[in-house]
Amino acid sequence: MRRLLASLLLAAAALAQGAWEPRAREHYALIIDKEPFGPMAAETAGGEAVPEATPEQVREESNKVQLCAMTVTPDGRTAVGIIDNGANPPAYITLFDGESSNGLELIVSDLDREFATFRRDGITFTLGLGLGLLETITPELLAQREAEAQELAAADEERKRKSANSLAEQLIAMQMSLPPDVEAPPLPIPHGDAAAFTKEFDPNKARSEPQTETEALVQAGVEELKAAVAAGESPQDYLRRLVAHRQQEVQRQQAEKQAAQNALDQELAAGGLSESDAAYLRRRTNIELMKKGVVPLTPVNDLSDSERAEIEAALNASQP
Repeated sequence: MRRLLASLLLAAAALAQGAWEPRAREHYALIIDKEPFGPMAAETAGGEAVPEATPEQVREESNKVQLCAMTVTPDGRTAVGIIDNGANPPAYITLFDGESSNGLELIVSDLDREFATFRRDGITFTLGLGLGLLETITPELLAQREAEAQELAAADEERKRKSANSLAEQLIAMQMSLPPDVEAPPLPIPHGDAAAFTKEFDPNKARSEPQTETEALVQAGVEELKAAVAAGESPQDYLRRLVAHRQQEVQRQQAEKQAAQNALDQELAAGGLSESDAAYLRRRTNIELMKKGVVPLTPVNDLSDSERAEIEAALNASQP
């Protein structure tokens, strides 16, 4: 505090002697940071303080403007018709985005959503066609909302793309969407012929190539069901066979993992391994499981090219 007062006194003395010269803002950082006269107002890029408009000021300014009409001109721009009661005398004017009249600027307009945002004397407000004052919508807020809407639309499209489009897809996905070492819940197997199982829920849904392993498994399952039916098997028999086969695979996976875990525990319990040797042993244990098509004990996300080739060669060799 003493240092702050001394700075103020020195500045006053210099001013009284006529020796004061303007200095950079940084020179007064100590005084500014202490805020001796309270918090400073927000500043614009030009350095001028711009107090935020109060709700009453926004309402008062917006009451001077009536949004009467909105249309599209032949060149594709949105024209906004208003009655400006802030002019003397009141005037009916037409504005395009970025234009102004009598100090009233049209910032942004949206014909589809029937609103327009104006600014005058530093006060920004949004009017709805036939509705009056709305929540203030700036170009930045509008861009943010449009980006959010696009993200939601993209997410919805992705959800639709991933969703099952037939009873067969739905039932097979219930079995194949879980990791191969996790037991699936009981599968409800309804009555019906092959046509009922493969009938598309949405015939207009665009077909797309599978983008994940699960999608590829489901697609392959549907083709297998069709082939099984063509060979004389019922859809119900195929699904029961699928459930039994998956259950056998779950049991195989769990048995392989348990055996690998027991062997690893014994090696580590024997002692004599350095920390790096123990880490290598764990890694090789997981890679050996992956060579058998088994989910590893812990994820291995940094496979080398040689390890990846080793796993692929083992999996290819095990295929009939």
